[in-house]
Amino acid sequence: MVRPPIRLVPALLLLGACSSGAPTPGETDGATTGGLTNNPSSFPGTDAASTAPPDPTSGTTTGTTAEPTTTDDPTGGGVVTCPTRFRFDPPAGGEGPRVAGEWNGFDLASATWLEGPDPDGMYQGTVDLPPGLHGYKVVYSQGGADQWVLDPGQGRRKYVGGTENSAVLVRDCRLPGVEVAASQATRPGPGAGAYSATLRYIDGLAGAGPATGEFTATLRTGSDTRPLTGEELVVDPATGDVTIALADLPDGKHRVTVTVASADGHTSEPILLPFWIEAEPFRWDDALVYMVLTDRFRDGEPGDSPGPTPMADPRGDWDGGDLEGLRAAIANGTLDQLGVRAIWLTPFQTNPQDAFKAADGVHWVTGYHGYWPIRAREVDPRLGGEAALSAMIDEAHRHGIRVLQDYVINHVHAEHEYMQAHPEWFRTGCVCGTPGCDWTEKALECMFADYLPDIDHSVTEANAQFVADAAWWLDEFDLDGLRVDAVKHVEEAATRNLAAAVREGFERAGTKYFLMGETAMGWNDCADPCNDDNYGTIARYIGPFGLDGQFDFVLYHGVSYRTFAWGDSGMLHADYWVQHGLGKWPAGAVMTPYIGSHDTPRFVSHADYRGQDGQHDKGVPGNQWDNTAVAPGDAEPYRRARLALTWLFGLPGAPLLYYGDEYGQWGGADPNNRLMWRPEDELSADELATLAHTRKLGTARQQLAPLRRGAYVPLYADEDTLVFGRKIADGDAAIVALTRAGAPQMVTVDAGPALGFAAATELTDALAGGKATVTALGKLSFTIPAGGSLIFAP
Repeated sequence: MVRPPIRLVPALLLLGACSSGAPTPGETDGATTGGLTNNPSSFPGTDAASTAPPDPTSGTTTGTTAEPTTTDDPTGGGVVTCPTRFRFDPPAGGEGPRVAGEWNGFDLASATWLEGPDPDGMYQGTVDLPPGLHGYKVVYSQGGADQWVLDPGQGRRKYVGGTENSAVLVRDCRLPGVEVAASQATRPGPGAGAYSATLRYIDGLAGAGPATGEFTATLRTGSDTRPLTGEELVVDPATGDVTIALADLPDGKHRVTVTVASADGHTSEPILLPFWIEAEPFRWDDALVYMVLTDRFRDGEPGDSPGPTPMADPRGDWDGGDLEGLRAAIANGTLDQLGVRAIWLTPFQTNPQDAFKAADGVHWVTGYHGYWPIRAREVDPRLGGEAALSAMIDEAHRHGIRVLQDYVINHVHAEHEYMQAHPEWFRTGCVCGTPGCDWTEKALECMFADYLPDIDHSVTEANAQFVADAAWWLDEFDLDGLRVDAVKHVEEAATRNLAAAVREGFERAGTKYFLMGETAMGWNDCADPCNDDNYGTIARYIGPFGLDGQFDFVLYHGVSYRTFAWGDSGMLHADYWVQHGLGKWPAGAVMTPYIGSHDTPRFVSHADYRGQDGQHDKGVPGNQWDNTAVAPGDAEPYRRARLALTWLFGLPGAPLLYYGDEYGQWGGADPNNRLMWRPEDELSADELATLAHTRKLGTARQQLAPLRRGAYVPLYADEDTLVFGRKIADGDAAIVALTRAGAPQMVTVDAGPALGFAAATELTDALAGGKATVTALGKLSFTIPAGGSLIFAP
């Protein structure tokens, strides 16, 4: 069913900085300079926050437009306006900074002047604005011309008259709120988790003071929710400050929800404080991400499987996998054995019942994959519905596994309820890749198929609705983040406004929600700067106001199959492109390297069809419907897969393991790369050997912090052999070594100065148990088995 809308959490407004741009209102060239933003939490009433998301069934939006709120101000002022502070650090030579926006028609003559500079060089000013989302630009004079620029210190964006602007979301300042002064989860031992938090009460604009008797707080653990009582929740009656103290918590994810009230009858938005109880605090570069295409993973409820769809090719039809099947695989430790710490789940919103033509115009396929949503807030019953989704997520959280929803933000299916109610929210026109409709030139407006209307995020109401829906899914099912689909095909406002809602709504307790993007790009075999467009397009969406990381398409196309499947390029090539790419991503980015996904032929099939003879042309894995890849006839593709997996599990970031790749599933392009997952009793000897190797890799990555968090340190490379280290600053280190050579390779590397290992340190191979000792000169010598790999650590 479609549930009523949630209300999001109040959050502090961060404004400031500046950028250089074109001298026309509403236009910018995107270049940025200037300073950092402030935290105005000491100014009650100036923090902005999201208000209630729109009701998906009503066709209207609330709290996301620039229209003034007409409710009477209890202070006697009539229409509610809220003082909103802007801060700005002009670039060298920049003078007379001002702010102009929708509230004054972007009229420079009536723009608000920012006063300063203060001792920090900042200019600041306050504008009284009604609650809602307001587009604006910063204006300053430079070289005799007025520069109208986007504010890089502001995350949100809004289109006004078709032009992109910075945007400030002003909350209803009559409502009280809190500042999270402290939040900490600890775990002295199993079942002994504790959580404490201190919340500072912030009064509403009227200054009525707290109504402490109306404060509420609940604890949610899985599907259980209970009120906090006694010493768990202490409220200071004089200040309204809140102290939370919880004990005896089991391992897993928990969430406290708090509301505060003021004496004049106003209640805050819910304040969400999610936290984890676990032996080691988690970071997203700790994650091995396991991608599950739910319909093709495991059938946990065979009686509920849909029958054949009329006209659909069986390869592109529903196959019976469901959320209960995934829950069972988590419960029995299948994913724990692989070292999985996060699941990326394909979209689970309801998809259409019928089949539709595939891109070739001949075959008919269904929405078994989930990327054709027709409902905004409904779990597809063919996957098990809402109860099955909740049960699966609860099971994952008990195992310390995070769950990412694949969120489709570029398109819907033509049958979608929003397309029916609001066709003006969508673009229909040319289909990507057809004549005159290039994937890149028409990236924002082209449709992936003629039955997949493109979401127009320059329409404020449309963008607000899809952001609100994402927040609803995160809240309702206690998800841990989003994999954002087709990022370069939507306006940047889409990811920035989504990120703002997630950061403000779900991260106030310090728990990081992960935003993983997909921006499909390629790779060119040439020196700098010929790949800068590939790197730059992916990187532009990452940052404090955007995504946390993206899939590393450049590394995939440059190395994953070229070096490890085909063997066309050597280990020197692999080492170079890893180092090269690490220098291209923004600081703090958590990138996701991979050797296969639902959009690529299976790695094992690439390794099988490597051009070794006329029967194994490299092009075969790319075939979708005819002359498609078949199961390998020898062990070589699996050996190559094991080497590739060793390399992948040793890389920085949050690497992706596509379901089935743990044992070397074969298959060509979509839909052949989406065959049903198989349990151990159905695997061949080569597949079982690959599975055993993958489990050892996953255990090593989970147990050895340097493999997750250490810097990449090159140690040795030639055409056939690669050795690199992972070094935590002032901490531990590990060594990954692999060779594709047909004979054992003896290697000596510098393990002392490069990795910090002291003389006589004994290292153990996590894969086979062999030993090696650092010499007095800091050298480490060892032999890599033919076509094999090692992972050394103390």
